[in-house]
Amino acid sequence: MSEFLEAHPMLLFALEAGVALLLLIFIVAWTMGTAKKNPRPSRAPADHPSRQTQDQKPVQDQDSQPRQ
Repeated sequence: MSEFLEAHPMLLFALEAGVALLLLIFIVAWTMGTAKKNPRPSRAPADHPSRQTQDQKPVQDQDSQPRQ
């Protein structure tokens, strides 16, 4: 085996690159599969603070003072 790798040194490099590519594809497929099982909501729930009207929004303390 050692003589073969000495005769073809780039083969080991190509093999390592192929394994890294397969690992990357596996990680991406794994994370995409999880996203399909637990989809994120497309909108915030009705009781979320970002969905409140302007009258109902709480006043922020740090911005309540007028600037000079």
